[in-house]
This record gives sequence, C-alpha cells and structure tokens, in this order.
Amino acid sequence: MAAPLSLHHIRPHFFPDNPLLHKPTAAAATKTNQAQQHPCLTLLDNCSSMCELKQIHAQLLRNGLFFDAFTASKMVAFSALDDSGNLTYSRLVLTQIPNPNGFTCNSVIRGYTNKGLDREAISFYREMIAQGWIPDRFTFPSLFKSCKDLGEGKQLHCQSTKLGFASDSYIQNTLMNMYSTCGCLVSARKVFDKMSDKSVVSWATMIDAYARWDQSAEALKLFDKMERENVDPNEVTLLNVLTACGMARDLETAKRVHRCIEEYGFGSHLKLSTALMDVYCKCGCVSLARELFDRMPDEKNLFCWNIMINGHVEESNYDEAFLLFRRMQLEGEKGDEVTMVSLLLACSNLGALELGKWLHAYIEKQKIEVDVALGTALVDMYAKCGSIDIASDVFRTLPEKDLMTWTALISGFAMCGQGKKALEHFHEMQMSGAKPDAITFVGVLAACSHAGLVDEGLSHFNSMSEVYGIQPSIEHYGCMVDVLGRAGRIAQAEELIQKMRMKPDRFVLGGLLGACRIHGNLEAAERAAKQLLELNPDDEGTYVLLSNLYSSMEKWEEAVRIRKLMAERNIKKPPGCSLIEVDGIVHEFVKGDSSHPQSTNIYEMLEDMISRLKKAGYVPQKSEVLFDMDEEEKETALSLHSEKLAIAFGLISTNPGTTIRVVKNLRVCSDCHNATKLISKVYNREIIVRDRNRFHQFKDGSCSCKDFW
Repeated sequence: MAAPLSLHHIRPHFFPDNPLLHKPTAAAATKTNQAQQHPCLTLLDNCSSMCELKQIHAQLLRNGLFFDAFTASKMVAFSALDDSGNLTYSRLVLTQIPNPNGFTCNSVIRGYTNKGLDREAISFYREMIAQGWIPDRFTFPSLFKSCKDLGEGKQLHCQSTKLGFASDSYIQNTLMNMYSTCGCLVSARKVFDKMSDKSVVSWATMIDAYARWDQSAEALKLFDKMERENVDPNEVTLLNVLTACGMARDLETAKRVHRCIEEYGFGSHLKLSTALMDVYCKCGCVSLARELFDRMPDEKNLFCWNIMINGHVEESNYDEAFLLFRRMQLEGEKGDEVTMVSLLLACSNLGALELGKWLHAYIEKQKIEVDVALGTALVDMYAKCGSIDIASDVFRTLPEKDLMTWTALISGFAMCGQGKKALEHFHEMQMSGAKPDAITFVGVLAACSHAGLVDEGLSHFNSMSEVYGIQPSIEHYGCMVDVLGRAGRIAQAEELIQKMRMKPDRFVLGGLLGACRIHGNLEAAERAAKQLLELNPDDEGTYVLLSNLYSSMEKWEEAVRIRKLMAERNIKKPPGCSLIEVDGIVHEFVKGDSSHPQSTNIYEMLEDMISRLKKAGYVPQKSEVLFDMDEEEKETALSLHSEKLAIAFGLISTNPGTTIRVVKNLRVCSDCHNATKLISKVYNREIIVRDRNRFHQFKDGSCSCKDFW
C-alpha cells in the first residue's frame, strides 16, 4: 500500500532559514538580470550533451553565477528533461541550490515521469513537500501521469483541489487519465461531469478511458453527446472513437467518423486512415478498407499493410492476401511477425504446406523474431497441413511457449488421429506448470475420441470442473458424445445429452447421429434426427445421414421418403470444394469441375483411376446420391466428387511416391472415403485429406480414422 501523502506536509514551515519561502530581494533580482545576459547562459541554451553541461557548470561555479536561481533551474531542467540528460546529476545540482524555485522542482518530477520512473517521481514529491515546498499548477499533471495507485491518486486529487486547481482544465484532464489508468472509470466520469469548461481534449480523454477498458458502448454514447453539444472533434478524439467502434463492431458509427474525417480535413492523417481501415476490416467491410488503402499515398507504413493483409485473410480471400504481400515486397517493405502470423493462418486454412514452408524460410532469412504468437502460428500451420512431425520439431525449438502453443500442438495431434501423443503432450504441459483452459480441453477430449480412450475421456471431462474449475461448454459435450458414440455407448451418450446444462446444438446431436449410423442404431438415430430437424429443418446433413442409414439397413421406403422430403423442402447439399497445393500453387475443384486448364488430362486420369479401383474391388456407394436418377448416372455423379478430381490432379502433377494433400470444405462422404483408401494402395501413395471434422491419413488401403468420422 502506498504511503499516505498527508496534506499537512505541504504547509510551509515558518522559520527564517527556510530558503523555499524567501522572496527575492531587489539585489537578488538585479543579479538574476545580470545572469540572464551572461554568455554562459547562451552556452546553456545551446547545450546538447551532459559533457558540455558539466563544462558550463564548472564555469558557472567559477564566476559565481551558478547560485542564481534562474541559471541553476536551467541546468536542472536540461539534466532532468533532455534525452541526453542524467536525473542523478540533476538531483545533485538541486542539492547545491540554496533557493530552488517551483520550475526547478517541477523539472525533476517531469524528468522522472518522462522516463517512466513513476515511484521516483512520487518519492521526490514527498521529499519536497516535507521541506515545505508548495506545488503549483504545473506540478500535478506529471504526478497524475506517474500515479498508478488509486489510493495515492485520490490523495493527490484532494491536494490539488485544496490548493485551488479544481477548475484547471489541464490538471482535470490528467486527473481523468489517472483514474482511467487505475481502472476507476466512475471517478474519471465524475471529474469529467463536474468540469465547467470541457475542451475537446477532455472529451477525447474520457472517450479513450471507456475504450481502453472495453466499455465501447459508453464511449460511443459520449461521442453522440459530444456531437449534440456541437463540440468539434480533433484527430485524437476521432481516433479514440474508432478504437471503440472496432471493439463494438459498430459499422454505422465508423462511417459517421469517416464523414467527420472528410468534413474536417483530416483525410491525410495516416493514423486516422489506418484506424478506419482496421474498423472496416473488423466489421467485415474489407472492400471499403481496400478503397481507403488504395487511395493512401505511397508512404504506407507496415501497420497499414498488415491490417489489409489480415483483412483479406479474415474474409478468406487468400489469393488477394498473398498478392498484397507480393506488392508489399516489391515496394520495399519487409514483413514482420504480424504479417507472418496472418499469412500462416491463410496457409493453415488452405492446407498449403509448401507455401507455409516458404514463409518459414522467409522468416529465417529476414531474421524475423519468432515470438510466442509467431511460433504458435508456425506450429498450428504445420499441424493443420498434416505435417504434425514438423509441427512437433518447431515446437521443440521455440524459446518460449505459452498455453496457446501447447494447445495448438495437442489439437494438432488429436486432429491427425494421434490421440495418445496428444495426451502425452498434455501431461508434459501440466508438468511444465501451464494450466489448461477450455480450448485445451477441446483438443484433449478430441484426442480421447480419436484414440478410443473412453475412460480417459470421462476422467478428463470430469476434471475440468472438479480440478480446474472450468464449466464444460457445448463443445466439450460434443466431444464427449463423440467419445462415447465412437465406442458404441449410444445410450450413455444420450444420457449425457439429457444431463447437459444447455440445450444440445447441431454438433452434439450430429455427433450422436453419426455414431448411430456407424453402429446401426436406428431408434437412437431417429430420436437424434428429430431433435436436429426441430433445431434446423433445413439442415441438409441430417437428411443425408438419416437417408444413408435407412439405405444401409435396407429400409428403402424410408430412404426414399427422406429424399422426397428433401425435394419438397428444396433442401440441397452445399457445393463440395476441394483444394490441393502443387508447386506452391493452390488449385480449387468443385464437383464436376471442367474449368481447370488441365481438365482433359485430369478426366483421363479419373477414368483410369476408377477402372483400376474397380479391379481392386471398389463398389460405388450409390446411396450417397440423393437425387432421383438411374444407377449409371449415380455412379458417374460419385466419380465427379471434388476430392476425386483433386486426387486425380495430384496423381498427374506430382512424382510417384509424393504425398498428396487435399483440403475439403465438407465431411468426406463414405464413397470417397472408401475410394481414397483403395487409391492409396493401388497407386502406392500416402494421401492426406482434411475435411471439416478431422484429418484422414490414407496409406496402404487403410485410414487413420479407422472408418469413424
């Protein structure tokens, strides 16, 4: 707790030898005037280093001018406030001054504040008021900036008020900022409301206080009030309002600020333009941000480039993000950690391993510091591109790891089907002292599911609340339903759903329905499907799974009924899309795609592929086709699925033995899953497919998911 700053200390001691109370005599005034005209003072005004100051100090001591209060105060001010100054020296000089004035003491306080030596500033203030010095209106702004303790700040507030500075707007503005720094926004607002003469700085300070403490709604209300009172904003005010808009995702207010920027002629203000771009990107209006970016002058800073690149990544426009990065390089701007994190996220989403490796090499070549955020992004990229071994190697070389880094690796192992390794790393993480959070447990429970570790899954699930005080969310329940469903414990999974504190969503019920399909539990499947369709009657996945389940159990009438129901309700599956990276270029395929430049060769390979698969025992699962067409058409439709086209392209575009990596936006259908298992064996290729649920590592005719996905 801070020592009290009792007000009685600042009452002057009434005894004659207190130099702080001496009023300058006429003789002293004459001496001061002579000192101000002395050549040494000119040298002092032009002083640029402590070495020069010490030489001037020596001359002033020799000619006796040092003991003049005005001259001495300039020496203290230089050593305390100049970038090349020395606060220790300024304190030594101060001890030699018989009658330091307010300017001298304030210079030392400002010096400590400017250099971030907050406690020293407060301690010096205590010393001086103990000697009887009376602070003035220039003392408190620096003290308020240095104060980080609320109790101490209130004492300083009290002292400034008793000394008659309650109406000083500059002091009140710094007082509001002090209360904001200490997290006491109620007191800051009281100071603001009591101000009789609010300047634009006062409004900006209060708006910034709300924005700084994530009270964006209050910040925007205050801006509305400011406009109603016809106060013209300045650049700082608008910058603070834009910060609040970004937090609140308030597009309309951001557009109002944009109009203000144009109206008041702030369009060339780089920080405002950059902040506005940032808000537009956060609000999902990347096109508006890009218009601003393209209109900006040539001297764009790195922050502008990073905002725009990340904006394109967030809207999944990865091509434009990389094109912008290329343009940035051509204009002589080098990327930093923030740039790389955004681009690595793009690679993660694309499954673009080669591009990710190129970025990793760029980081090393440009000697970009691999901080925790960038290190985590690298681990996440390699894991999501299916190279979990490289992700693990990168993880081991990171100088610093946080919880997100551990979670990225654990989730990566889980997604790649290596549940036991994921749990080993979870144990290692706990031994390192890192405390898991809710996101970590999603990875842990997914690992238990993929490894078929039911008891371990239940144990970790229970430990969330019992050991770590984390209440399970809908995601954790979804994982546990998957754990139990994979093991065929359908009744136990249903019981868990009934005990949930919240209503099950489509992921929880979808996991149950998927387990019922695998284990042929029709009654439970119908119950799950009923709840799913109550949640969302247009969920095409429910119809597909239920229809396939009926077909697999030869309940053809029910399967037909579901398909007719889909047709009546105009329910359609979203278009499947598959991505494959070859030589650093990502190629995209949709079902029946013929737009690729190598379509002829792709379809020739596809025909060869289907022919060889049939010889190896492949039988198309026509139940996956939900449309009313003849058997041959169904077979053709299955052969044109996007992942089969992507794999065919991979086979003609890469050397024998090269791993083929495909990313699909939907769950892999049963037909494509069975076909890809056979392709891996017939063509002797490892094929890694990442669908919307997990990784499938196909090798020698089998899949890492063990046919449960």
